[in-house]
Amino acid sequence: MFTKKFTLGRVKRCAYNSHMKFQVCTIALAGLVAGCGVKQSTTLEPSATKEKPKPVAASPVKPKEKQELAVTTPDATKPETQTIAKIAPQTQFEPTTQPQSKAPKKIVKTDAEWRAILSPEEYRILRQKGTERAFTGKFDHHFKKGTYTCKGCGTALFESNTKYNSGCGWPAFFKAKENTIAETVDRSYGMVRTEITCKKCDGHLGHVFDDGPNPTGIRYCVNSASMGFVPKEEEALAKQAAATPKK
Repeated sequence: MFTKKFTLGRVKRCAYNSHMKFQVCTIALAGLVAGCGVKQSTTLEPSATKEKPKPVAASPVKPKEKQELAVTTPDATKPETQTIAKIAPQTQFEPTTQPQSKAPKKIVKTDAEWRAILSPEEYRILRQKGTERAFTGKFDHHFKKGTYTCKGCGTALFESNTKYNSGCGWPAFFKAKENTIAETVDRSYGMVRTEITCKKCDGHLGHVFDDGPNPTGIRYCVNSASMGFVPKEEEALAKQAAATPKK
């Protein structure tokens, strides 16, 4: 009887223990199932005991100081000395547009005076701007050596070595002596031409064109009645006489 009771009690305890273990395992298993697949994040809070780092105060950057120019004030006790710059005289040059030689002095005569010294043909051409007929002038085919002058005042105008046969019917020259010829626009007879006159007496000579030979490309077309001629031999004698001292 005792043995049966002992055995029955032991069986009950074993069953009780098994039941408790089963419940514990069931609870543990349920916890594992509930936490399966959930990522638990943990945050670490800084310890309250640690001191927070103090911010470092940035030292202010001083702007670069502007360099001040040292200004020296003159001493009132010392007399001021002023420096005077000396300018050396400079050579004066004439503008290149002005001719080097001076203009000849004008010869002014009355109409009666011109008529007295000129022939009617010469007066008509020189003073009234006339024109002689082509191929009729005495100097058209004249090629002696010497100098061609103005018939009104005697001014030397052209050298014989500048004369050429242009075939135009009037004496032609490709170069005039310097500062002897004046040019003026001529619009007479429905044409625009360039008139040439003597600078000294304003006598009409003819016209100038730009169809001359080298080296100038200019053609001075002059009336024979407007000119005189001094042969080279007479020029040599005149120079010799001028060089001979008078007794």
